Amino acid sequence: MALDESELHQIVNDCGYGPLVGDLAAMILRQTNELTADRNEAAMFLAQLILESGGFLYREEIGGAKQRYAPYHGRGYIQLTWEPNYRAASLDLFGDERLVRDPDAVSRNPDLSMQVSVWFWKKHVRPGGGPAQNNFGLTTKAINGGLPGGSNNKSSRKRYDFYKKAAAVLGVRTLASEEW
Repeated sequence: MALDESELHQIVNDCGYGPLVGDLAAMILRQTNELTADRNEAAMFLAQLILESGGFLYREEIGGAKQRYAPYHGRGYIQLTWEPNYRAASLDLFGDERLVRDPDAVSRNPDLSMQVSVWFWKKHVRPGGGPAQNNFGLTTKAINGGLPGGSNNKSSRKRYDFYKKAAAVLGVRTLASEEW
């Protein structure tokens, strides 16, 4: 069953963020519903994006220009990083290297921020087994595998808390595992 706008707003609110403005909710809904009809996977996906983007407020990593991987620092709601990821996303989405030439395009355009996030989920998160194995921890590992402490890291625990809130709104009965 597709996610609806009231559910999306409730999830964002329950995670402690303000309302989505303008056409943002409709765009997030459209691309999330195109990604998956599975409400548990949608809860996982949204929890990760809400954490990574500060409730869909940020499309670019704070302080990213100072990171060792700049100019390919985190952009998009999932915070795409590293040149190989920008290149692969660009080739898959556009058939060229426009995102390598202009990585800021991802953060300038909310729709592209979401497209890149969906792309990353399909290419890196799903193959890691998290949604298929009902293991939220594996989704975190695919996105931020280098977190010290793994699933016991403060950020990992916050992500899982967001997932539980999203899952409650979406009526998920069998919660995913938190451990990697």
